[in-house]
Amino acid sequence: MFEESLVVQSAVSAFNNAALAGPAFFWLGLLMAPLFFVAYKYGNRFLGMIGWERDSLQMRVIKWTVGLSVVWMVLFGGNYDVLRDAETVLPFITAAVAFMGMCFVGFYTRDVKLPRWKSLSRREKFKTVFLCTIILAIIGLTDVHTWWGPILQIAAFVGGLLFGRRMKYNLRPVPFISGFLLLFTVMILMQPEFFRYGQLGNLTWMHLVGVLAVGLPIVDMVVLRNTKPAGKIYHSAFVKLKWMLRCLVALSGVLFVMTESVPVFIALCVLVAGLAWLNVVHSHSVPGHLADRLLMIAIFNFGVLTIMPVISILAILGWVSLPRGDIAQELRRLL
Repeated sequence: MFEESLVVQSAVSAFNNAALAGPAFFWLGLLMAPLFFVAYKYGNRFLGMIGWERDSLQMRVIKWTVGLSVVWMVLFGGNYDVLRDAETVLPFITAAVAFMGMCFVGFYTRDVKLPRWKSLSRREKFKTVFLCTIILAIIGLTDVHTWWGPILQIAAFVGGLLFGRRMKYNLRPVPFISGFLLLFTVMILMQPEFFRYGQLGNLTWMHLVGVLAVGLPIVDMVVLRNTKPAGKIYHSAFVKLKWMLRCLVALSGVLFVMTESVPVFIALCVLVAGLAWLNVVHSHSVPGHLADRLLMIAIFNFGVLTIMPVISILAILGWVSLPRGDIAQELRRLL
């Protein structure tokens, strides 16, 4: 009864059950609801106080979202000992996301001129080397389960920054943030225990809904931005295809809840994108700014999912800067 292994297993089981009963991201998001309401109520006044223009607000929201997400991945990642599987591709996924994020940071900081090494004084050189060493050490400590882990992570961060600063073609922010957030969400779903999202990889329906609340608005937004309404497809065929896709989406949703599988999640996103594409092609027009609203919804949910209220508040500010519209009625046309 008092054997050490049994005591440890009982403690882990109790901790896991308690965590499953109360998903941290959901309850913290609920506690932050008054803060979100204040941001929504006085968002326009706050934008006027800090001098942010509405035309460039979406770009500001995207920049802050990417930057804070990269910092979150470094500081909020867990321990590789908590993973269920001994063999994992998590180091390569985190390195890929870090490389993407730092490419974005590097691209949009190209105008910032770095001081030349020769022009620095000895004291300034010492401070620069010391600061860079601390930053690289923090990045390297995110993966110490193998000897090559720190090298991979540091190379991803530094390589992404240099590649972004030397990038010649234009990096469009909205397509980038779409792929970045979707890959980030898939990464969390792959190893939820590592990112303190689900203990021992077990997820409740609230965890799964939280992941879908980020992925589905993104794919709908991508379809809206890349598909032109054409008024095609006969109405009878449209109704049949629409209900067929609705059934497939429902079945995929049920299968995702049962399996918590990444491939099923991706398949569900593809089916939802197909349903949205069908509705857009059949329509003669689409609601204005619906794609921008969906982007802000995805960013807001991502902030709640990762427990970063700053990102959620930025999304609220981006929402209030858009023209008003009936989002519920507009979404019905996509579903």
